[in-house]
Amino acid sequence: MSDATAIAVNPYSAPNSELQQSVGNTDVIADPRLAIERGYDFSIGELLSEAWQKTSGVKGILWGGFAAIAVVSAAIQLVIQLVGVGIIGVSALGGGASMVFGIIAVALLSVFLSVVVIYPFLAGSNMIGIRQAAGQPVEFSEMFKHFGRTLPLFGLGLLILILSSIGYLLLFIPGLYISVASILAIPLVVERKLSAWNALLVSCKAINKHWFKVFFLLLSMSLILFVSALPLGIGLIWTLPMFIVMIGVLYNRIFGVLPPAA
Repeated sequence: MSDATAIAVNPYSAPNSELQQSVGNTDVIADPRLAIERGYDFSIGELLSEAWQKTSGVKGILWGGFAAIAVVSAAIQLVIQLVGVGIIGVSALGGGASMVFGIIAVALLSVFLSVVVIYPFLAGSNMIGIRQAAGQPVEFSEMFKHFGRTLPLFGLGLLILILSSIGYLLLFIPGLYISVASILAIPLVVERKLSAWNALLVSCKAINKHWFKVFFLLLSMSLILFVSALPLGIGLIWTLPMFIVMIGVLYNRIFGVLPPAA
């Protein structure tokens, strides 16, 4: 028997590098960073097809969530208008500089309230798509389960807003990169309980492996949304939930999904 054969069949020999690099399914579920080491791939057409198939049965729940977001957004705008009129009115008494300060204060208040209140709802809709993609039970109450993560979601929202705004000012491309690479950061905050910064880093590292493919996936989905909106927006009844489920399918393909908390 040759030395090479003896090593191949020797049960006491050290594992080869391929085995050392393999990642068990349990580890992938426990730590999303291990999923990045494992790597992933997908076909755009196949992923869109899977998203379309898995949209069945979840449209009503998602549209109920969209309605909740719309109602909350309208309430926020009403509050901002009422408070804003008072702030600007008082600041106007102090002259032009004070009025400018008042307008800036109202704008900051609008951003703050929108991020603090809307992001937990966005996280809920993301999680509905993720659970649907993973074949887990989906409930409308998922929309309201993530207000306990408001602080890291607020931090994430500000991070994405600041970095993408700076990026778009710097010849547009860096902003586009952040917009695409951060697409999985929100579910990482709520599903894996990562901090805002770590969620953004993990999302970017994961998407970096196939950034252009993810970009064209999002571009394809955007075209589908645009075409479906042409006949009086009727097609959006199907395609907007499909977009949410598509993000869930991509997330599940890369990281896997933890079982729902009891």
